[in-house]
Amino acid sequence: MKKSNWLAALGLAMLATTAVQAQENNEIWHYYAAGSELAGMNALIDAANSATDQYEFSGVVIPGNVVELRRQLQTAFLGGRPPALYQSSMAFELKTFADGGQLHPLTDVWAAIDGDKIFPEGVQRVVKVEGVPFGVPFDLSLINNVFYNKEAFEKAGIEVPTDWASFTAACDALRTAGYEPLGNAGGTFWSLYNFYAALVSVLGEDGYYKMASGELGFDSPEFSEALDLYRDSMVSCYAKNWSGKTWTQTADDLVNGNTGMFMMGIWAAGYMEGAGFKAGEGFDMFQAPGTVGKSIFQMDVLAVPEGPGVAAADEFIKAATTPEGQAAFATLKGSLAPNINVDPAVYGYAGATFTRQFSEASANNAVLPNLFFLLPTDLGTEFGVQIERFAIDPSDAVKSEMISTLEGFRQEALAENAFIKW
Repeated sequence: MKKSNWLAALGLAMLATTAVQAQENNEIWHYYAAGSELAGMNALIDAANSATDQYEFSGVVIPGNVVELRRQLQTAFLGGRPPALYQSSMAFELKTFADGGQLHPLTDVWAAIDGDKIFPEGVQRVVKVEGVPFGVPFDLSLINNVFYNKEAFEKAGIEVPTDWASFTAACDALRTAGYEPLGNAGGTFWSLYNFYAALVSVLGEDGYYKMASGELGFDSPEFSEALDLYRDSMVSCYAKNWSGKTWTQTADDLVNGNTGMFMMGIWAAGYMEGAGFKAGEGFDMFQAPGTVGKSIFQMDVLAVPEGPGVAAADEFIKAATTPEGQAAFATLKGSLAPNINVDPAVYGYAGATFTRQFSEASANNAVLPNLFFLLPTDLGTEFGVQIERFAIDPSDAVKSEMISTLEGFRQEALAENAFIKW
């Protein structure tokens, strides 16, 4: 064999080997790197591996959050090497890749798992693009609860707040008793999630959806009023040096009795219980003022890139959406299973409380998806950045600059017809 032909044959063999490896190596990319989150993801992967002899699945941690995973995914798409499945958020996070033709429509596997029957209507609405499912829910978390240290509340002599006036009074009492009143953490999402309580207080559910669809401007009096409420009722309560902490460090502050309250997603309950700080004993929770009877939720889904991993991905999804698979993840991570057929008895005190909250909100048609992902991607990302900036420096100058910047993004999105109604 001539040298050139030998090299060509070797190249073809290497390409063939790479293709086989791509099919056999069914990776699930996610950003749950440690603790209860990683334990939940590993349990989900174990459930899928136990359900099939045909495929093997392994998790790959992409450090960071949905923004970092999005960047890595875009690189993988350019290189033609996407994973079999990946952890995605909902709504525009799915639509962006679906519009680009990079996601596999999950119509067939959705029918196989009875997706229209096992997931609530409000959940289905944010995983479908023009009626086609592009994501399958596996992780639902409420983000409008405030966790509190029961001993700190007792020593400060305060009751659970029920409105903004009693909330700020609780902050004052905690500070007087020697506690940092309200924890927060640095990052794109955490201040934004806190801000939603003020936003919903002013806008209500209808106004919240009008902001999501671009009908209500960031230069509106209502948005300005929400910023003032957030500044006066929450930012004024934040612990010193909060922006340099991760959410787990702030949760540790609550566990250790340094901080009285911490508004965070319900995954914080799983983290604190993992540290031996028990729900109903060491800590408890209440819905933030303005959101009582409502549920603001964040949800993670499994998305499937177009490519050779589609058949394996279908088998993973079938296992991950069974009541057993969903319970395996939710009970370890400290979230709720989106599948309505999961027995509520699998949850402890905290999970039972969150399940009751979500059921009540669903019955009252007061379930609100995370606004970040209802907005066009660029606007949602900037929204998170600007709210955190305002939380760090809540001056009128920063407020004015933020309103101008966000309204500029909104006008661009309107001109591009980028908003949609979910």
